[in-house]
Amino acid sequence: MKHPIQITHNLEGDKFMWLWTKYVRGFNDQRHCTNSLIGRYSKKLWKNNPQICGEEGTVMLDEEPADWAGLYICGVAKGGYSVKKNYPHNLHAAVIPAPGKCDVYHFENYTFTVENGLFTRIPSEAELPAKYQNLQPSFTTCRIFRWAVTIAP
Repeated sequence: MKHPIQITHNLEGDKFMWLWTKYVRGFNDQRHCTNSLIGRYSKKLWKNNPQICGEEGTVMLDEEPADWAGLYICGVAKGGYSVKKNYPHNLHAAVIPAPGKCDVYHFENYTFTVENGLFTRIPSEAELPAKYQNLQPSFTTCRIFRWAVTIAP
């Protein structure tokens, strides 16, 4: 077991249509969104966990064996969802294991602190490798897909 990743957060689960975390083992470049990530969902850091209720919480992400490359946290904002204006307010955070390291990530009113990991940047559309540049916008605008490209073998 690698050093478990611990995340402290101030998430408000009721502000999201969907909120999930995935232990990412690989990448499927034939899909976008969550289906591009190969791995299992966390049952600790997701909307249906009653502890994700608007107060600061700490989650130990130790549910899976050590064979994953990163964690992806996605929250689809409720605000503006029905009129498709939520995109800039959707939460996207990716963590790679880094034993002994700590990092902080801020997004809108949310703050995350990670222990034994580092937050990684999600590439822009222009930074996608050439072989992905001409895909449909549903792929190239998808922040999950763009990050997943960085963990591809």
